[in-house]
Amino acid sequence: MSEPAATSEGSATPARGRGRGRGKSRGGLGKYLRARGRGRGRGRPAEFGKRLLLEDEEPEEIDEEEQEEVERRFSRRQLVSNADRYAEPEPELNSEGEEVVEPEIDLSSFLERQKLSSQPSSAAPPPPDDDDDVDTTLAHITSNPQAVSQSKKGRVQQIEWDAGLEELSREKAAADATRDAPKPEKSEKADMEDFLDDLLN
Repeated sequence: MSEPAATSEGSATPARGRGRGRGKSRGGLGKYLRARGRGRGRGRPAEFGKRLLLEDEEPEEIDEEEQEEVERRFSRRQLVSNADRYAEPEPELNSEGEEVVEPEIDLSSFLERQKLSSQPSSAAPPPPDDDDDVDTTLAHITSNPQAVSQSKKGRVQQIEWDAGLEELSREKAAADATRDAPKPEKSEKADMEDFLDDLLN
């Protein structure tokens, strides 16, 4: 019974799941086209083994012998044990028995180009210093109480001894003496009363 109703409704629009960018769902190719890239196979594939060249650079011609040397020097080390990680390869010696040192690459022309490109052609003059605009007459007033106490640090001050300080020192000495004195022991009667109170409670 429900089949004829479904066919009559389904004849207008096909019953399909929601598309996810593939095919022609909702018009347009959407994500499918963006993920594929533009054009049909005209793009240049990525070459990971080669170094990218700048506009004015020319590819260097390397003969087979130099290529083998480069591959040998920069290939992965064959590690058998953990100790092989720390083994230093013996330096190559030339015909005179001296260690072969790589020639330094001359970077002066490159650095000159960098200097020229880093200097802006139309540099605006630096803004004038605004030190004259700062009012320093109220610098001693601050909302931070720490600043006042830090300024007194290191100063030697002499305290005048008066009657109030004398009384304070006597009270302190008396408090220290009573604190250090042992507590008086309770009598046997007071101990029994405490014991009975604990039993009742």
